[in-house]
Amino acid sequence: MKSKVQLAATVLAFVSVILFVFTFYDITPPGRFFSVLAMVVYLLALHYMALWFLVSRRFGVQRARVAVVNVSLSIVTVAVLSVGAEVFLRFMYRDVTTTADNLSYFSKQWLKTVRYNHWGFREKEFDPVRPPRTYRIAVIGDSLAYGQGIAESERFSNLVEKHLNETGKGRYEVLNFALPGAETVDELTFLSRAAAIARPDFILLQWYTNDVLGPDDKNQAPKPVTLIPAALRWNSVLFYLVHRQFGSLQDRLGLVESTGSYRVARFEDPKSPSSLAAADSMNLFIELCGKFDIPVGLVLFSESYFNPDFRLDFLLERTLQLCQARKLRCLDTRTILLPHQGNIKLWASRLDPHPSAFANQLVTERLMETFGDVWLAR
Repeated sequence: MKSKVQLAATVLAFVSVILFVFTFYDITPPGRFFSVLAMVVYLLALHYMALWFLVSRRFGVQRARVAVVNVSLSIVTVAVLSVGAEVFLRFMYRDVTTTADNLSYFSKQWLKTVRYNHWGFREKEFDPVRPPRTYRIAVIGDSLAYGQGIAESERFSNLVEKHLNETGKGRYEVLNFALPGAETVDELTFLSRAAAIARPDFILLQWYTNDVLGPDDKNQAPKPVTLIPAALRWNSVLFYLVHRQFGSLQDRLGLVESTGSYRVARFEDPKSPSSLAAADSMNLFIELCGKFDIPVGLVLFSESYFNPDFRLDFLLERTLQLCQARKLRCLDTRTILLPHQGNIKLWASRLDPHPSAFANQLVTERLMETFGDVWLAR
């Protein structure tokens, strides 16, 4: 009997290790969903076996059957309530396209509508050989230029192209080389690719206050405790909202250093290693544009349009000073968006403060005022 128990324990331990390895090392959200599901089923079966073994040995088989039935009823009740809550929440949040992060049920559904060209960017296919009498602008940036949560046609890059072509002063192509999560260090690579692939006549760099981050800044950033696995957040509105609320609770209770406080500590001193590295990356971007003999301009975004307590606008002021020192045209979108501060109309969705179609329209109008004479002069 003892040897059989030892054999069973060995088999269970081996299966546990295998499932844990698959669950924690399968990093793709869809794949992890099935890994987590297998783990849940396995753990349920294991608990049933333990329950039956312990209760039947101490109180008899009849009591064990009653315990199994009661536990099963409890599990079914929780499951039914969870499914009901999931259906209700999907209905209540049916208008949401994306969330601030890209690892949610909403973003998963929205990403199904996004197209990419064979270069890996959210843009139409284009011929590397520029058509005759065509002026090309390459927009480089992060999720704000990428157009998170809005249609491709609603992005300022697409709207600028439409405005320019409606002037009747020649043909224009505005090509989007932006990806979510990109910082200036990443955009250096985008610049090299855009210059090689599209051979643009002008580079428009979209800048956001988190673009100063480097690999070390990201790796050392405070990370809140995560209770809900990524696979569940990716496939469930209920679990994503629980995850979101738990993160907010940790922030309110001061259990984890806020993102703003962390970045102020690293970048407030312009001579800090992080500040100097960020300045080097931006200067290198500008110098590369000069090396490629491509004029460059900047459009700057700040979190302050949706966060009145934002403390990092000093980073934007530094970038404005760089523009002045380098004699670059630079559009500060705070003058456009701050008058609408707090208006959800600026948000891509009520769970995502990325610029909405309306915000992109406002930015487009000011871009034409700031850079239109350069672009129309050809």
